[in-house]
This record gives sequence, C-alpha cells and structure tokens, in this order.
Amino acid sequence: MKALILAPALVSTLLSAQDTAPTLAERFKTESPVITQLLATFEAKQALAKAEALLPATKPTFDSSSPQAGLKSSQEYGTLMSIYVLAGKGAISAGELEKGLDLFRKAKAIATENQAGTAQAFAPATEMWKQAEATGKKALEEGAALHKELTEKTSRTPLEEKELANFKTHENNVRTAPIATKQMQDMLEGLKEDASRFDAPIESIEKSVKAEMEQLTSPQFKGDKAKYVAAVMNPGNLETRTTKADKISFVNRLLFLDPTNKKAQHQMDILMGRATAEPEKKAPHKGKKKKGN
Repeated sequence: MKALILAPALVSTLLSAQDTAPTLAERFKTESPVITQLLATFEAKQALAKAEALLPATKPTFDSSSPQAGLKSSQEYGTLMSIYVLAGKGAISAGELEKGLDLFRKAKAIATENQAGTAQAFAPATEMWKQAEATGKKALEEGAALHKELTEKTSRTPLEEKELANFKTHENNVRTAPIATKQMQDMLEGLKEDASRFDAPIESIEKSVKAEMEQLTSPQFKGDKAKYVAAVMNPGNLETRTTKADKISFVNRLLFLDPTNKKAQHQMDILMGRATAEPEKKAPHKGKKKKGN
C-alpha cells in the first residue's frame, strides 16, 4: 500500500511533539517483520494466526473532531488495514480463500473509512488555509505601497513595526497555504488509492471461489470434496502453477478441502522440503534377442 508521507511543516501543524505512536502501530511494527518472514518461508498458517492476534477486539472509532485527532486516527486505521492485508495474504497462502476474501474486504472497508474520516477531519484546516491565503493576497495587494514604504524605512515606530509584522504574516500565509493544502489533498488521494487497490484482488478471489464451487457442485462431483480433490490433485494441474508460492497455495487449498488426501499431503512435504520427490519409474528395458547361429 502506498506510504503516507507528510511534509515536516504540516506534521508540526497537526501533531504536537508529545504525541506517541498508537499501541496498535507499535505492536504492528514489532510483529510485522516476523509475519512477513513467515509468509516468505510459506508458513502460512502461523503467519495468519500471528496477524489475526494483532486485530483489536473492536474496531477503533475514527475521531474526526480535529485535524490532530484525524491524523492520529488515520495512522491507526492505516495500521489496521495493513494487519488485515497480512492476515489476508496468510489465509490465501494457507488455502483458506473464503477467509482471505473476507479479510481483504475488511481491509478495503477500513481504507474507505480512513479516507472519509480524514477528509472530514482535514476540512476545517483546508478551509482555514484557503481563507488565510485569500485574505493575505488581498492585504498585500491593497497595502502594496505601505508595505514597500515600511520595508524601506530604517527607523520605524512600534505601530509601524506591528504593521510590517502583519504584512510578513500575510506573506507567510500566501506562501504556506498552497503547500499545506496540497499535502492534505495528496494524503487524501493516497488513502483513496489504498481503497481502490483492493478491487482487483477481491474480484480475482471471488472468481476463483465461484469457479471452484461450480466444479465442486457439478454432476461429476456432486459436492463431494474428497472426490473433487482426488481428481484435481495431479501433476498436470500442479505444473500449471509457475511459482513455488502458487503451487503451495494450490496444494494448501486442496488440503483445506480434504485434509486426508495423502497425495496432497505428500506433495506439500515435497514443496516444503520435508520429503524428496520419488524418481520417475522407467519401464524395464527389453534387450534384443540374440539370433542363433
């Protein structure tokens, strides 16, 4: 997912130095490398269990009461989305397609809520910057002559110093407003992209589950999972999967449907390096009969 990076100026505006990372983010920072490594070594069930253990018992409420609260909630929701993604990947790799689909749908829902909540929280700040920019431009335009006069003076009265300071504030607002509003808009666009990126994988999993169900309930198998797995678990179907990850996901799916299938169990042992593939048996060589003298 897309990383959310804010300019230092905006961060200082939205978060105080005393703020600390949410507990969920801290736990994710510690556990995510472990989960990622488990996925990389195809220990899918362990990865799924660890990811699910990070999920909070109840979904946190998004706080849109202020830009500061909104940013903090956005970070927490971003972390929650990432946990759902890791759990979804673990479920798919473990052959639990339905659970993976559910987890990816939840990740999309969290991403969508994140974008909406953050937009609501940022709205007052965005409007404030737009008004400050408009006011600043007007003040600088209407007071251009006085501004020039005060800037060129070598000695100014306290009142003139205050007037000059006001002009500098307007200049700063006009300069900073576009940067601040763009940063907030970019963040909202990034959150929107996060949500849309789930559409393709969700659609792909839905198609796979539907196609499998159509086969399983066909007249050939009549819902008999063991019979279906026995028919599908063959070298031809396995070899259509080009990567080790795809092969493991395929065999894990068959084992999820029928944990007792010995061929699938043995093939998983081979893929995981716990067993070696048996050499292909060659037909006995028939030598030519010697001709008699």
